[in-house]
Amino acid sequence: MIRPRVSVIIPVYNTGKYLGDALMSLKKQTLNDIEVIAIDDGSTDNSAEILQEWSSKLDMVILTKKNAGQAAARNDGLDIAAGDYIYFLDSDDWIDPNTLESCVAECDKNNLDFVFFDAVSFTGDGKILESQNKWFDYHRGTQYPHAQPGPVVMNDMLRRKLYRCSVCMSLFRRTFLMKNAIRFKDGIIHEDELFSALAYFNADRVKGLSREFYHRRIHDDSTMTRVFSKKNVDGYLAVAKDVQREGRRPECWTVRKKLVSSYMLSLMHNGGKLDFKTKCRIAFEILFKYPYAFKLKPFTSFLFKKGRLL
Repeated sequence: MIRPRVSVIIPVYNTGKYLGDALMSLKKQTLNDIEVIAIDDGSTDNSAEILQEWSSKLDMVILTKKNAGQAAARNDGLDIAAGDYIYFLDSDDWIDPNTLESCVAECDKNNLDFVFFDAVSFTGDGKILESQNKWFDYHRGTQYPHAQPGPVVMNDMLRRKLYRCSVCMSLFRRTFLMKNAIRFKDGIIHEDELFSALAYFNADRVKGLSREFYHRRIHDDSTMTRVFSKKNVDGYLAVAKDVQREGRRPECWTVRKKLVSSYMLSLMHNGGKLDFKTKCRIAFEILFKYPYAFKLKPFTSFLFKKGRLL
């Protein structure tokens, strides 16, 4: 059997309202040699029916399972993916028609471990969000036009505040992921954080494309719009622990500290309304496990801002 150039992995959970747009964007790809692996993660809406309707229009494998989360669904897709490259698409978003062809050509030409590209965030009514919130701005590619080691690129991104962890804005070489055992950590949210960190830590050749290939839909049930909770805390702390352990190579020391510091800053910035016990847990982690992440002003503001006391 001829190996497909790209395996597209799509975890699907109750996104029937948007799923057709994602699948149509794959149908329109100028690169024809792709396989689509859709994982129905226990959807209770019409997502399963939509996948079945599309099964005859795309070279698509449909996996159906009990709900176990996005990380487990993506790992299931990785287990059976046969493509030279791996691409992860969220089922409520979409990509431009020449996305996969352009990324594959760039990776082939420059022998890249992965390539990343730009994105546009938009609301249901089509409003572009990047001008309103810097965290919705995904323009990075123009800064990294030449192949460089992953830790070098990541260090510079963190310095410029350009780093974004979403795996949907990268195309990965499958053998690179397999060689370095890069998978998603199951049972947490913020699983993209660890996957992306491991990819940058281990990559020898990475570059960016200054192309807005990805279109990210922000809606009421988007990950970025949900209320910050203890699940977010658990996710960030689990990722920080693994990043601290995995980033031990000398070339990763500096970037590892910057990355973990960014996690702790995010916890302090977003956790002001958490209960006092959870705040104390975060404070302990910062002071005793990651003291290099301590910054007086955000720390005191976070700890003493009025939240939900026990």
